Amino acid sequence: MRRIALALLSVGALLATAALANPTYFVKADMVRADGPVLHGPVCVPNSVFYPGEKIVFRASVIDAASGDELAFEDVQARGLRATVKLDGHEDIQMFFAPAGGADMPPGPSFFRGPWPIPADAAAGAYAWHVEVVDAQGNSATFEPIGQAFGGNSVTIQKAE
Repeated sequence: MRRIALALLSVGALLATAALANPTYFVKADMVRADGPVLHGPVCVPNSVFYPGEKIVFRASVIDAASGDELAFEDVQARGLRATVKLDGHEDIQMFFAPAGGADMPPGPSFFRGPWPIPADAAAGAYAWHVEVVDAQGNSATFEPIGQAFGGNSVTIQKAE
């Protein structure tokens, strides 16, 4: 009985290792300033410093790890992919993936978008963030900005001017 339990435990560990070694997806993400009533710089340019009243748009592309292909709208729908931004100290931001060329969508590549209007009373500081992607089968991937552990690539909110 002990050997069977040990064998099952070993198989479980191997499967878990294989799942980590063979991811289903890779995620790349950034954040940009959106157009709006309060602007302290150009829009749709990767940025990490914002002010209360501005709007951040988190953007994420998902790549199929097996093929290396970036997933399009149809792929995202077929796989039941969902993406969420986790921003320290704030509620989760649900991202959406609009079809390319939609009436209200700018031209260009298709990706998940997660807009977040920064509250007017947002406290100044640096906030860690990451993007989590999960499909209908429970396969998942996470994007963590490089350098965030030492303060780089975090969302920095400056004091209101």
